[in-house]
Amino acid sequence: MADINQSSVKEFLAYVRVSSKDQSRGTSLEEQKAYVERYAHSKGYRIAKFYGETESASKTGRQIFDDMIKELKKKSYSGIIFHKVDRSARNPRDQALLYELMLQGYELHFSDGGLSTTEPQGRNMIYMLWGMASAYSENLKAEINKGILGRLKQGRIPSYAPLGYNKAQDCKSVFDPKRAPLIKRLFQEYGSGRYSVQEMVKRARAFGLTNRGGKSLDKNKIHDILRETFHYGLITHKRGQFQGDHEPLISKGLFDKVQGFLQRRGFRRKYTYQYIFSGGILKCPLCKVGLKSMTAKGKWKYYYCRNKICEVKAIGEDEVSDHMLARLREIEFTDAEVVNFKKALRTFKIETETSKTEQIQALTLEKKNIEARLESMFQKYMDQKIDDETYAKMNKGMLDKKIEVQEKITAIERADSRKFEQIEKLGKLLKSPSAAYLKADSLNKRRLILSMVENFELKSNELCVTWRKPFDLVAKRQKSIKCGDAGNRTRVQPKQA
Repeated sequence: MADINQSSVKEFLAYVRVSSKDQSRGTSLEEQKAYVERYAHSKGYRIAKFYGETESASKTGRQIFDDMIKELKKKSYSGIIFHKVDRSARNPRDQALLYELMLQGYELHFSDGGLSTTEPQGRNMIYMLWGMASAYSENLKAEINKGILGRLKQGRIPSYAPLGYNKAQDCKSVFDPKRAPLIKRLFQEYGSGRYSVQEMVKRARAFGLTNRGGKSLDKNKIHDILRETFHYGLITHKRGQFQGDHEPLISKGLFDKVQGFLQRRGFRRKYTYQYIFSGGILKCPLCKVGLKSMTAKGKWKYYYCRNKICEVKAIGEDEVSDHMLARLREIEFTDAEVVNFKKALRTFKIETETSKTEQIQALTLEKKNIEARLESMFQKYMDQKIDDETYAKMNKGMLDKKIEVQEKITAIERADSRKFEQIEKLGKLLKSPSAAYLKADSLNKRRLILSMVENFELKSNELCVTWRKPFDLVAKRQKSIKCGDAGNRTRVQPKQA
Protein backbone atom coordinates (compact mmCIF):
# COMPACT_ATOMS: atom_id res chain seq x y z
CA MET A 1 0.00 0.00 0.00
CA ALA A 2 1.20 3.49 -0.77
CA ASP A 3 2.72 5.62 1.96
CA ILE A 4 -0.16 8.08 2.37
CA ASN A 5 0.50 11.48 3.99
CA GLN A 6 -0.62 11.20 7.64
CA SER A 7 -0.59 14.96 8.36
CA SER A 8 -3.79 16.70 9.40
CA VAL A 9 -4.20 18.25 5.92
CA LYS A 10 -4.37 15.87 2.99
CA GLU A 11 -2.59 16.90 -0.20
CA PHE A 12 -4.10 16.04 -3.58
CA LEU A 13 -3.31 16.43 -7.24
CA ALA A 14 -6.15 17.84 -9.35
CA TYR A 15 -7.03 17.09 -12.99
CA VAL A 16 -9.29 19.03 -15.35
CA ARG A 17 -9.90 18.23 -19.00
CA VAL A 18 -11.75 19.34 -22.12
CA SER A 19 -12.05 17.37 -25.34
CA SER A 20 -11.11 19.99 -27.93
CA LYS A 21 -9.06 23.11 -28.43
CA ASP A 22 -12.24 25.07 -29.09
CA GLN A 23 -13.47 24.28 -25.56
CA SER A 24 -10.11 25.23 -24.04
CA ARG A 25 -10.42 28.74 -25.51
CA GLY A 26 -13.48 29.38 -23.34
CA THR A 27 -13.81 29.18 -19.55
CA SER A 28 -14.46 25.44 -19.29
CA LEU A 29 -11.07 24.55 -17.80
CA GLU A 30 -11.22 27.52 -15.43
CA GLU A 31 -14.76 26.64 -14.36
CA GLN A 32 -13.72 23.04 -13.64
CA LYS A 33 -10.76 24.31 -11.65
CA ALA A 34 -13.05 26.56 -9.57
CA TYR A 35 -15.40 23.62 -8.81
CA VAL A 36 -12.45 21.47 -7.71
CA GLU A 37 -11.04 24.24 -5.51
CA ARG A 38 -14.40 24.80 -3.78
CA TYR A 39 -14.77 21.05 -3.20
CA ALA A 40 -11.23 20.79 -1.73
CA HIS A 41 -11.87 23.79 0.54
CA SER A 42 -15.13 22.30 1.82
CA LYS A 43 -13.32 19.05 2.70
CA GLY A 44 -10.28 20.74 4.17
CA TYR A 45 -7.95 19.34 1.48
CA ARG A 46 -4.97 21.10 -0.07
CA ILE A 47 -4.32 20.94 -3.81
CA ALA A 48 -0.58 20.62 -4.42
CA LYS A 49 -0.76 20.84 -8.24
CA PHE A 50 -3.29 21.22 -11.05
CA TYR A 51 -3.04 19.27 -14.31
CA GLY A 52 -5.04 20.62 -17.26
CA GLU A 53 -5.38 18.82 -20.59
CA THR A 54 -7.10 19.30 -23.95
CA GLU A 55 -7.59 15.72 -25.02
CA SER A 56 -10.38 13.17 -25.40
CA ALA A 57 -10.72 10.76 -22.45
CA SER A 58 -11.66 7.98 -24.85
CA LYS A 59 -8.04 7.97 -26.09
CA THR A 60 -5.27 6.09 -24.34
CA GLY A 61 -1.85 7.64 -23.90
CA ARG A 62 -2.87 11.10 -22.69
CA GLN A 63 0.52 12.63 -21.95
CA ILE A 64 -0.47 15.01 -19.13
CA PHE A 65 -2.70 12.37 -17.52
CA ASP A 66 0.19 9.88 -17.55
CA ASP A 67 2.58 12.51 -16.13
CA MET A 68 0.14 13.10 -13.29
CA ILE A 69 -0.01 9.38 -12.40
CA LYS A 70 3.81 9.23 -12.31
CA GLU A 71 3.90 12.30 -10.03
CA LEU A 72 1.27 10.74 -7.78
CA LYS A 73 3.32 7.59 -7.25
CA LYS A 74 6.57 9.50 -6.79
CA LYS A 75 5.41 11.59 -3.79
CA SER A 76 3.12 11.05 -0.82
CA TYR A 77 -0.12 12.51 -2.11
CA SER A 78 -3.48 11.27 -0.87
CA GLY A 79 -5.01 10.97 -4.33
CA ILE A 80 -6.59 12.91 -7.20
CA ILE A 81 -9.56 15.24 -7.38
CA PHE A 82 -11.47 15.36 -10.69
CA HIS A 83 -14.35 17.56 -11.74
CA LYS A 84 -16.60 14.76 -13.09
CA VAL A 85 -16.33 11.01 -13.59
CA ASP A 86 -16.35 11.38 -17.38
CA ARG A 87 -13.51 13.91 -17.08
CA SER A 88 -11.29 11.18 -15.61
CA ALA A 89 -11.44 8.29 -18.08
CA ARG A 90 -13.65 6.92 -20.85
CA ASN A 91 -11.48 4.03 -21.98
CA PRO A 92 -10.98 0.66 -20.19
CA ARG A 93 -7.20 1.07 -19.91
CA ASP A 94 -7.29 4.35 -17.93
CA GLN A 95 -10.29 3.20 -15.91
CA ALA A 96 -8.37 0.07 -14.88
CA LEU A 97 -5.38 2.23 -13.96
CA LEU A 98 -7.50 4.43 -11.67
CA TYR A 99 -9.13 1.32 -10.17
CA GLU A 100 -5.66 -0.05 -9.30
CA LEU A 101 -4.77 3.27 -7.62
CA MET A 102 -7.92 2.98 -5.54
CA LEU A 103 -6.95 -0.54 -4.46
CA GLN A 104 -3.51 0.77 -3.45
CA GLY A 105 -5.16 3.23 -1.05
CA TYR A 106 -5.22 6.41 -3.11
CA GLU A 107 -8.44 8.41 -2.93
CA LEU A 108 -10.36 9.54 -6.01
CA HIS A 109 -12.76 12.45 -5.56
CA PHE A 110 -15.21 14.01 -8.04
CA SER A 111 -16.29 17.54 -7.15
CA ASP A 112 -19.45 17.46 -9.26
CA GLY A 113 -21.84 15.31 -7.25
CA GLY A 114 -19.47 14.89 -4.32
CA LEU A 115 -18.58 11.28 -5.22
CA SER A 116 -15.58 9.60 -3.60
CA THR A 117 -13.95 6.16 -3.55
CA THR A 118 -13.77 6.41 0.23
CA GLU A 119 -17.46 5.43 0.47
CA PRO A 120 -19.01 2.15 -0.82
CA GLN A 121 -22.00 3.91 -2.36
CA GLY A 122 -19.68 6.38 -4.09
CA ARG A 123 -17.51 3.58 -5.48
CA ASN A 124 -20.53 1.75 -6.93
CA MET A 125 -21.77 4.94 -8.57
CA ILE A 126 -18.28 5.63 -10.03
CA TYR A 127 -18.08 2.10 -11.50
CA MET A 128 -21.44 2.52 -13.22
CA LEU A 129 -20.53 5.96 -14.54
CA TRP A 130 -17.22 4.65 -15.88
CA GLY A 131 -19.07 1.83 -17.65
CA MET A 132 -21.59 4.21 -19.20
CA ALA A 133 -18.83 6.65 -20.22
CA SER A 134 -16.88 3.84 -21.89
CA ALA A 135 -20.00 2.54 -23.67
CA TYR A 136 -20.88 6.05 -24.79
CA SER A 137 -17.38 6.56 -26.23
CA GLU A 138 -17.53 3.28 -28.13
CA ASN A 139 -20.97 4.08 -29.49
CA LEU A 140 -19.89 7.61 -30.41
CA LYS A 141 -16.83 6.24 -32.22
CA ALA A 142 -19.04 3.80 -34.15
CA GLU A 143 -21.48 6.57 -35.06
CA ILE A 144 -18.65 8.85 -36.18
CA ASN A 145 -17.23 6.06 -38.34
CA LYS A 146 -20.69 5.38 -39.69
CA GLY A 147 -21.12 9.08 -40.39
CA ILE A 148 -17.77 9.29 -42.16
CA LEU A 149 -18.58 6.19 -44.19
CA GLY A 150 -21.98 7.68 -44.94
CA ARG A 151 -20.36 10.87 -46.24
CA LEU A 152 -17.90 8.87 -48.30
CA LYS A 153 -20.71 6.75 -49.69
CA GLN A 154 -22.50 9.97 -50.65
CA GLY A 155 -19.36 10.87 -52.57
CA ARG A 156 -18.28 13.64 -50.20
CA ILE A 157 -14.91 13.86 -48.49
CA PRO A 158 -15.19 14.59 -44.74
CA SER A 159 -11.75 16.21 -44.49
CA TYR A 160 -10.20 19.08 -46.46
CA ALA A 161 -10.81 19.03 -50.21
CA PRO A 162 -7.67 18.66 -52.38
CA LEU A 163 -6.09 21.71 -53.97
CA GLY A 164 -8.28 22.86 -56.85
CA TYR A 165 -11.51 22.43 -54.84
CA ASN A 166 -13.20 24.30 -52.02
CA LYS A 167 -15.54 22.94 -49.36
CA ALA A 168 -19.13 24.11 -49.74
CA GLN A 169 -22.21 23.44 -47.62
CA ASP A 170 -22.85 19.88 -46.41
CA CYS A 171 -19.28 18.70 -47.21
CA LYS A 172 -19.78 19.19 -50.94
CA SER A 173 -16.64 19.96 -52.95
CA VAL A 174 -16.80 22.64 -55.63
CA PHE A 175 -14.20 24.08 -57.99
CA ASP A 176 -11.83 26.68 -56.62
CA PRO A 177 -12.29 29.33 -59.34
CA LYS A 178 -8.70 30.48 -58.98
CA ARG A 179 -6.79 27.18 -58.72
CA ALA A 180 -8.98 24.63 -60.54
CA PRO A 181 -7.99 25.82 -64.05
CA LEU A 182 -4.33 25.84 -62.98
CA ILE A 183 -4.49 22.30 -61.55
CA LYS A 184 -6.05 21.15 -64.82
CA ARG A 185 -3.26 22.87 -66.74
CA LEU A 186 -0.73 21.12 -64.48
CA PHE A 187 -2.13 17.72 -65.51
CA GLN A 188 -2.32 18.67 -69.18
CA GLU A 189 1.24 19.97 -69.36
CA TYR A 190 2.75 17.03 -67.49
CA GLY A 191 0.57 14.67 -69.53
CA SER A 192 2.09 16.06 -72.71
CA GLY A 193 5.31 14.25 -71.79
CA ARG A 194 7.47 17.30 -72.37
CA TYR A 195 8.29 18.01 -68.73
CA SER A 196 9.62 16.22 -65.66
CA VAL A 197 8.05 16.75 -62.22
CA GLN A 198 10.95 19.03 -61.30
CA GLU A 199 10.32 21.13 -64.41
CA MET A 200 6.63 21.31 -63.50
CA VAL A 201 7.64 23.05 -60.27
CA LYS A 202 8.97 25.92 -62.39
CA ARG A 203 6.02 25.74 -64.76
CA ALA A 204 3.54 25.91 -61.86
CA ARG A 205 5.36 28.92 -60.43
CA ALA A 206 5.33 30.57 -63.86
CA PHE A 207 1.57 30.29 -64.38
CA GLY A 208 0.77 31.19 -60.76
CA LEU A 209 -0.27 27.94 -59.05
CA THR A 210 0.22 28.19 -55.27
CA ASN A 211 -1.08 26.47 -52.15
CA ARG A 212 -3.93 27.99 -50.13
CA GLY A 213 -1.42 30.03 -48.20
CA GLY A 214 -0.10 31.62 -51.38
CA LYS A 215 3.25 29.76 -51.29
CA SER A 216 4.85 28.03 -54.28
CA LEU A 217 4.55 24.25 -54.57
CA ASP A 218 7.62 22.04 -54.17
CA LYS A 219 8.38 18.82 -56.04
CA ASN A 220 6.69 16.57 -53.47
CA LYS A 221 3.48 18.59 -53.53
CA ILE A 222 3.38 18.59 -57.34
CA HIS A 223 3.85 14.83 -57.25
CA ASP A 224 1.03 14.43 -54.69
CA ILE A 225 -1.34 16.51 -56.82
CA LEU A 226 -0.59 14.43 -59.92
CA ARG A 227 -1.33 11.25 -57.91
CA GLU A 228 -4.63 12.53 -56.45
CA THR A 229 -7.55 10.43 -57.77
CA PHE A 230 -10.04 13.03 -56.49
CA HIS A 231 -9.38 15.12 -59.60
CA TYR A 232 -10.98 12.52 -61.90
CA GLY A 233 -13.88 11.80 -59.54
CA LEU A 234 -12.65 9.03 -57.21
CA ILE A 235 -12.18 9.61 -53.46
CA THR A 236 -9.24 7.64 -52.04
CA HIS A 237 -9.62 7.42 -48.26
CA LYS A 238 -8.11 5.21 -45.56
CA ARG A 239 -11.51 3.49 -45.37
CA GLY A 240 -11.43 2.65 -49.07
CA GLN A 241 -12.24 4.26 -52.40
CA PHE A 242 -15.55 5.90 -53.16
CA GLN A 243 -17.25 7.48 -56.16
CA GLY A 244 -17.26 11.26 -55.63
CA ASP A 245 -20.31 13.39 -56.35
CA HIS A 246 -18.11 16.39 -57.22
CA GLU A 247 -17.46 17.49 -60.78
CA PRO A 248 -14.25 15.89 -62.10
CA LEU A 249 -11.53 18.34 -63.02
CA ILE A 250 -9.89 15.97 -65.52
CA SER A 251 -10.79 12.74 -67.32
CA LYS A 252 -9.66 9.35 -66.10
CA GLY A 253 -7.87 8.94 -69.41
CA LEU A 254 -5.67 11.96 -68.72
CA PHE A 255 -5.08 10.78 -65.13
CA ASP A 256 -3.97 7.33 -66.35
CA LYS A 257 -1.67 8.95 -68.90
CA VAL A 258 -0.07 11.07 -66.18
CA GLN A 259 0.43 7.98 -63.97
CA GLY A 260 2.23 6.30 -66.87
CA PHE A 261 4.69 9.18 -67.10
CA LEU A 262 5.16 9.27 -63.31
CA GLN A 263 6.12 5.59 -63.32
CA ARG A 264 8.76 6.25 -65.96
CA ARG A 265 10.99 8.30 -63.68
CA GLY A 266 13.23 10.75 -65.36
CA PHE A 267 11.12 10.65 -68.53
CA ARG A 268 11.59 13.82 -70.42
CA ARG A 269 11.12 14.89 -73.99
CA LYS A 270 12.84 18.05 -75.07
CA TYR A 271 13.65 19.12 -78.60
CA THR A 272 16.41 21.54 -79.55
CA TYR A 273 15.11 21.51 -83.13
CA GLN A 274 11.64 20.74 -84.41
CA TYR A 275 11.54 17.96 -87.02
CA ILE A 276 8.47 17.23 -89.11
CA PHE A 277 9.12 13.49 -89.67
CA SER A 278 10.99 12.40 -86.53
CA GLY A 279 9.78 9.92 -83.93
CA GLY A 280 9.76 6.86 -86.18
CA ILE A 281 7.39 8.16 -88.88
CA LEU A 282 10.07 7.86 -91.56
CA LYS A 283 11.52 4.32 -91.66
CA CYS A 284 14.55 2.66 -93.24
CA PRO A 285 13.69 0.17 -96.06
CA LEU A 286 16.24 -2.41 -94.87
CA CYS A 287 16.17 -2.56 -91.06
CA LYS A 288 12.67 -1.01 -90.67
CA VAL A 289 13.96 1.29 -87.90
CA GLY A 290 12.87 4.91 -87.70
CA LEU A 291 15.40 7.25 -89.27
CA LYS A 292 17.32 9.52 -86.91
CA SER A 293 17.06 13.28 -87.37
CA MET A 294 19.98 15.71 -87.35
CA THR A 295 20.72 19.36 -88.10
CA ALA A 296 23.88 20.49 -89.92
CA LYS A 297 25.33 23.93 -89.22
CA GLY A 298 22.24 24.77 -87.18
CA LYS A 299 20.27 25.12 -90.38
CA TRP A 300 19.98 22.06 -92.64
CA LYS A 301 17.78 19.20 -91.38
CA TYR A 302 18.41 15.61 -92.47
CA TYR A 303 17.27 12.04 -91.76
CA TYR A 304 19.59 9.03 -91.81
CA CYS A 305 19.73 5.40 -90.68
CA ARG A 306 21.77 4.63 -87.57
CA ASN A 307 22.62 1.20 -88.89
CA LYS A 308 25.92 1.62 -90.78
CA ILE A 309 25.34 -1.43 -93.00
CA CYS A 310 22.23 0.14 -94.54
CA GLU A 311 23.23 1.86 -97.79
CA VAL A 312 20.83 4.75 -97.44
CA LYS A 313 22.14 8.23 -98.04
CA ALA A 314 20.98 11.02 -95.76
CA ILE A 315 17.88 12.70 -97.11
CA GLY A 316 16.98 16.34 -96.52
CA GLU A 317 13.75 17.34 -94.75
CA ASP A 318 12.82 19.70 -97.58
CA GLU A 319 12.97 16.81 -100.04
CA VAL A 320 10.71 14.65 -97.87
CA SER A 321 8.38 17.61 -97.33
CA ASP A 322 7.99 18.13 -101.09
CA HIS A 323 7.03 14.49 -101.45
CA MET A 324 4.47 14.83 -98.65
CA LEU A 325 2.95 17.83 -100.38
CA ALA A 326 2.55 15.85 -103.58
CA ARG A 327 0.83 12.99 -101.75
CA LEU A 328 -1.56 15.39 -100.02
CA ARG A 329 -2.59 16.77 -103.41
CA GLU A 330 -3.38 13.22 -104.53
CA ILE A 331 -6.13 12.75 -101.93
CA GLU A 332 -7.76 16.19 -102.26
CA PHE A 333 -11.51 16.25 -102.96
CA THR A 334 -12.84 17.56 -106.23
CA ASP A 335 -15.79 19.98 -106.18
CA ALA A 336 -18.19 17.13 -107.02
CA GLU A 337 -16.80 15.05 -104.17
CA VAL A 338 -17.36 17.92 -101.73
CA VAL A 339 -21.08 18.00 -102.69
CA ASN A 340 -21.41 14.22 -102.25
CA PHE A 341 -19.61 14.42 -98.92
CA LYS A 342 -22.19 16.88 -97.53
CA LYS A 343 -25.07 14.64 -98.62
CA ALA A 344 -23.45 11.63 -96.96
CA LEU A 345 -22.99 13.58 -93.73
CA ARG A 346 -26.72 14.37 -93.51
CA THR A 347 -27.58 10.69 -93.91
CA PHE A 348 -25.01 9.71 -91.32
CA LYS A 349 -26.56 12.08 -88.74
CA ILE A 350 -29.96 10.40 -89.08
CA GLU A 351 -28.56 6.87 -88.75
CA THR A 352 -26.38 7.80 -85.77
CA GLU A 353 -29.30 9.02 -83.63
CA THR A 354 -30.83 5.53 -83.44
CA SER A 355 -27.51 3.91 -82.57
CA LYS A 356 -26.85 6.50 -79.87
CA THR A 357 -30.12 5.76 -78.03
CA GLU A 358 -29.44 2.01 -77.99
CA GLN A 359 -25.88 2.44 -76.68
CA ILE A 360 -26.92 4.78 -73.86
CA GLN A 361 -29.68 2.40 -72.76
CA ALA A 362 -27.22 -0.52 -72.58
CA LEU A 363 -24.58 1.49 -70.68
CA THR A 364 -27.17 2.91 -68.24
CA LEU A 365 -28.28 -0.63 -67.40
CA GLU A 366 -24.64 -1.66 -66.87
CA LYS A 367 -24.13 1.33 -64.55
CA LYS A 368 -27.20 0.41 -62.48
CA ASN A 369 -25.91 -3.14 -62.10
CA ILE A 370 -22.56 -1.83 -60.84
CA GLU A 371 -24.31 0.48 -58.36
CA ALA A 372 -26.39 -2.44 -57.07
CA ARG A 373 -23.24 -4.51 -56.57
CA LEU A 374 -21.53 -1.60 -54.79
CA GLU A 375 -24.52 -1.23 -52.46
CA SER A 376 -24.56 -4.96 -51.71
CA MET A 377 -20.82 -5.04 -51.05
CA PHE A 378 -20.98 -1.96 -48.83
CA GLN A 379 -23.70 -3.60 -46.72
CA LYS A 380 -21.57 -6.74 -46.36
CA TYR A 381 -18.66 -4.56 -45.27
CA MET A 382 -20.80 -2.77 -42.68
CA ASP A 383 -21.98 -6.17 -41.41
CA GLN A 384 -18.30 -7.24 -41.21
CA LYS A 385 -18.83 -10.10 -43.66
CA ILE A 386 -15.83 -9.04 -45.74
CA ASP A 387 -12.49 -7.69 -44.49
CA ASP A 388 -11.00 -4.24 -45.18
CA GLU A 389 -8.48 -5.43 -47.78
CA THR A 390 -11.02 -7.41 -49.82
CA TYR A 391 -13.53 -4.55 -49.67
CA ALA A 392 -10.97 -1.94 -50.74
CA LYS A 393 -9.77 -4.04 -53.67
CA MET A 394 -13.23 -4.99 -54.97
CA ASN A 395 -14.62 -1.51 -54.33
CA LYS A 396 -11.83 0.17 -56.31
CA GLY A 397 -12.31 -2.15 -59.27
CA MET A 398 -16.06 -1.54 -59.44
CA LEU A 399 -15.73 2.21 -58.91
CA ASP A 400 -13.18 2.46 -61.71
CA LYS A 401 -15.55 0.49 -63.94
CA LYS A 402 -18.46 2.73 -62.99
CA ILE A 403 -16.44 5.85 -63.84
CA GLU A 404 -15.44 4.35 -67.18
CA VAL A 405 -19.09 3.50 -67.98
CA GLN A 406 -20.22 7.02 -67.01
CA GLU A 407 -17.48 8.54 -69.15
CA LYS A 408 -18.71 6.39 -72.07
CA ILE A 409 -22.28 7.61 -71.53
CA THR A 410 -21.11 11.23 -71.34
CA ALA A 411 -18.92 10.73 -74.39
CA ILE A 412 -21.81 9.27 -76.40
CA GLU A 413 -24.15 12.08 -75.32
CA ARG A 414 -21.60 14.62 -76.48
CA ALA A 415 -20.36 12.54 -79.39
CA ASP A 416 -22.92 13.61 -81.96
CA SER A 417 -21.91 17.25 -82.13
CA ARG A 418 -18.21 16.45 -81.72
CA LYS A 419 -18.30 13.63 -84.24
CA PHE A 420 -20.14 15.71 -86.80
CA GLU A 421 -17.78 18.65 -86.20
CA GLN A 422 -14.81 16.36 -86.75
CA ILE A 423 -16.29 14.96 -89.94
CA GLU A 424 -17.06 18.44 -91.21
CA LYS A 425 -13.46 19.45 -90.43
CA LEU A 426 -12.31 16.35 -92.27
CA GLY A 427 -14.33 17.40 -95.32
CA LYS A 428 -12.85 20.90 -95.22
CA LEU A 429 -9.34 19.49 -94.78
CA LEU A 430 -9.72 17.09 -97.71
CA LYS A 431 -10.89 19.95 -99.87
CA SER A 432 -7.38 21.38 -99.69
CA PRO A 433 -4.92 19.58 -97.35
CA SER A 434 -1.94 20.80 -99.35
CA ALA A 435 -2.91 24.43 -98.68
CA ALA A 436 -3.13 23.74 -94.92
CA TYR A 437 0.29 22.09 -95.05
CA LEU A 438 1.90 24.98 -96.91
CA LYS A 439 0.59 27.56 -94.43
CA ALA A 440 1.72 25.67 -91.30
CA ASP A 441 5.02 26.04 -89.47
CA SER A 442 7.23 23.00 -88.72
CA LEU A 443 5.40 22.06 -85.51
CA ASN A 444 1.93 22.28 -87.08
CA LYS A 445 3.13 20.47 -90.21
CA ARG A 446 4.19 17.64 -87.91
CA ARG A 447 0.80 17.66 -86.14
CA LEU A 448 -0.99 17.51 -89.47
CA ILE A 449 1.18 14.59 -90.60
CA LEU A 450 0.66 12.70 -87.31
CA SER A 451 -3.10 13.09 -87.67
CA MET A 452 -3.12 11.72 -91.22
CA VAL A 453 -0.09 9.44 -91.73
CA GLU A 454 0.82 6.16 -90.06
CA ASN A 455 4.37 6.24 -91.39
CA PHE A 456 6.68 6.82 -94.37
CA GLU A 457 8.86 4.03 -95.68
CA LEU A 458 11.73 3.96 -98.14
CA LYS A 459 11.14 1.29 -100.78
CA SER A 460 13.24 0.73 -103.87
CA ASN A 461 14.68 4.22 -103.76
CA GLU A 462 11.29 5.87 -103.24
CA LEU A 463 9.12 7.08 -100.36
CA CYS A 464 5.68 5.59 -99.76
CA VAL A 465 2.97 6.82 -97.37
CA THR A 466 0.79 4.63 -95.15
CA TRP A 467 -2.33 6.64 -94.31
CA ARG A 468 -4.28 6.54 -91.08
CA LYS A 469 -8.01 5.88 -91.08
CA PRO A 470 -10.16 7.31 -92.61
CA PHE A 471 -7.59 8.86 -94.96
CA ASP A 472 -6.60 5.39 -96.18
CA LEU A 473 -10.14 4.95 -97.56
CA VAL A 474 -9.96 8.34 -99.25
CA ALA A 475 -6.61 7.42 -100.79
CA LYS A 476 -7.98 4.09 -102.11
CA ARG A 477 -10.73 5.87 -104.02
CA GLN A 478 -8.06 7.24 -106.37
CA LYS A 479 -7.75 5.35 -109.60
CA SER A 480 -4.52 3.56 -110.37
CA ILE A 481 -2.31 5.72 -108.14
CA LYS A 482 0.53 3.62 -106.80
CA CYS A 483 3.69 4.41 -105.00
CA GLY A 484 5.80 3.86 -108.12
CA ASP A 485 3.78 6.07 -110.49
CA ALA A 486 5.64 8.97 -112.03
CA GLY A 487 5.36 12.21 -110.15
CA ASN A 488 4.50 10.47 -106.87
CA ARG A 489 7.89 9.47 -105.53
CA THR A 490 11.15 10.88 -104.23
CA ARG A 491 14.25 8.93 -105.08
CA VAL A 492 16.85 8.29 -102.43
CA GLN A 493 20.40 7.81 -103.61
CA PRO A 494 22.58 5.07 -102.06
CA LYS A 495 25.70 6.10 -100.16
CA GLN A 496 28.74 6.78 -102.27
CA ALA A 497 31.54 4.23 -101.97
